[in-house]
Amino acid sequence: MTSTSTSTSIQASPVSSESEISDTKANRSAATATTIAAAVASFLAGMDVLIVNVALPTIAADLGGDMAVQQWVVDGYTLLFAALLLLAGSLADRFGAKRLFLIGAGLFGLASLFCSFAWSMVALVAGRCVLGVASALILPASMSLINEANPDPRRRAWALALWGAGGASASAVGPLLGGLLTPIHWSLVFAINVPFCLFILALAPRIATSPRRPTRFDWIGQALSLLGLSVLVAGIIEVGSIGFTASVTLTLLGAGLLALVLFVFSQAKVAAPMMPLGLFRIRGMQVALQIGFIMIFNWYGMVFICTMFLQNERHMGAFAAGLVFVPSAFVTIIGNLLGGRIITARGAKFSITLGLTIMIAGFMFEFLTPAPIPVWVIATGLSVVGFGAAITTPAAAGVVLRSVDPAQAGIASAMFNTFRQVGGAIGVAVFGVIATFLPSLDVALRSVFLASAMLLVYVLAFELLRWRER
Repeated sequence: MTSTSTSTSIQASPVSSESEISDTKANRSAATATTIAAAVASFLAGMDVLIVNVALPTIAADLGGDMAVQQWVVDGYTLLFAALLLLAGSLADRFGAKRLFLIGAGLFGLASLFCSFAWSMVALVAGRCVLGVASALILPASMSLINEANPDPRRRAWALALWGAGGASASAVGPLLGGLLTPIHWSLVFAINVPFCLFILALAPRIATSPRRPTRFDWIGQALSLLGLSVLVAGIIEVGSIGFTASVTLTLLGAGLLALVLFVFSQAKVAAPMMPLGLFRIRGMQVALQIGFIMIFNWYGMVFICTMFLQNERHMGAFAAGLVFVPSAFVTIIGNLLGGRIITARGAKFSITLGLTIMIAGFMFEFLTPAPIPVWVIATGLSVVGFGAAITTPAAAGVVLRSVDPAQAGIASAMFNTFRQVGGAIGVAVFGVIATFLPSLDVALRSVFLASAMLLVYVLAFELLRWRER
């Protein structure tokens, strides 16, 4: 009996070992597919914010529309994106991140096709709003999937670096692709999304599964946040169109702020808030949310004004204007890949400090250059700023995930991305207003560079350096 038992255990050992190896390979394969799909989704969400900027003058010439309407083509996307991210985070927790991710990818492809066939500015803005909804579904779900598929901290750091590389490189590649495609036809800046969506859907069988967690929805909070953000940004845009003291402007700004105040109060009262106020008491979350907001506020607003400056003041074509962003595209990708190593070797605080310092140097280099600003200075400054942002973004995303309980990873990542996209929407609106009040786009561009640098100095001096990384 003893002999048989021993023989059985000896024979079972290799089988067990082979099973473990097979499971490990399957897990790694799923993690790789998940990371690739998440990085592509991050690229899509980031690219669609900025690819349209270079095409806006051509679209406006074809479909009509002044500066305010052109701002809505950008902000229709970013507003819905930002306003629905928190709800999407809750949906990802309740129905599973994978399911929501794939639904979002399919909707993104369909909305892109609709935009490519838009017959008016109203139709285009409507399509862009649907694209914003789709992005809200895929982005927090992509972060949650990375967190689930990469339990090892080192692998997760690399996965987040690739995810960040997707979003950051899209910010630079977007204007370039817009410049390449617009001369053929502006509709291609939207149709280009479809192959990426099909690629994500093709990876569906290999993407890691994700758990479902019981979650309640805060519909009142969702309505107040959507109303507040939309009306507030509309008021900011109207400042540039009809002035700050106009009754319409003051009404919009007041109503937007009131709705946002009511939103905050509602979050303190409901049992299952869409934005748990307790997360704001976590120091790491405080720092990461401010970094996310200010970085994208600066970047989206700067790219919007840069493309207007290059085409309207320097009279460059869409393709030539897009080429200005080429160096930053390559530098951004390199920065993200280096960022993963820096995070692993030196930690998130060092990475963020280094990245913000590089960004400040880039903005000040552009601001201090004597007028008129040469195009090569803009290209160089964009590259320096993009490199710093590429180092900072994955580190800040990692801080968010490490600061909260795994059960709150979906809502925490949604809050991080919400703050980023709200920053982008407000940045485009604010910098667009600045451009309308200053004597030239050259002066407006310098003002943007200085304001961006000062905001980053604030984060670095008063927030980041006082934070102790755990």
